[in-house]
Amino acid sequence: MEKIIYTLVIALLGGYIGIKAKIPAGALVGAMISVAIYNIYTGKGDIPYNFKLLSQIVVGGMIGLNFTMDSVKQLKSLIFPAIILVVGLTLFSLILGFIIHKITGLDLITSLFSSAPGGITDMTLISEAYGADISKVALLHLMRLVTVITVMPIAIKIFSKIMLKK
Repeated sequence: MEKIIYTLVIALLGGYIGIKAKIPAGALVGAMISVAIYNIYTGKGDIPYNFKLLSQIVVGGMIGLNFTMDSVKQLKSLIFPAIILVVGLTLFSLILGFIIHKITGLDLITSLFSSAPGGITDMTLISEAYGADISKVALLHLMRLVTVITVMPIAIKIFSKIMLKK
């Protein structure tokens, strides 16, 4: 029980620091890094499986809160873009995951979840159920997230200026 309490306190402190430092997905990233450091140096990190299930339920509930009657009404106008987005991202992610697997030797399941177009929390939680290496999935998604948050706004600004001039 002592291990669990220490792990949760360290996660809370790390999450708080991540939020205050304004790190992208700061609560998650801060908690993950602080617990990882604690566990690497002590080997005493512990969170019971039931807590992982609870976190999945909470994340699922939070995602569900994003749906409103307005979002349901907008579905009709979003069907075609959604089909393009889902098919395109799914195919690209599967191909990319397979390429990562072949080039790096990273196991296929971990490669596929690492390249999946989802949030760091969601993909890490789901990937565990499929036997992926969740530390690698989380790290690769963290790298993707930081890159997207730093590079995409600049790329979108440049791309939109170029496209709007035509």
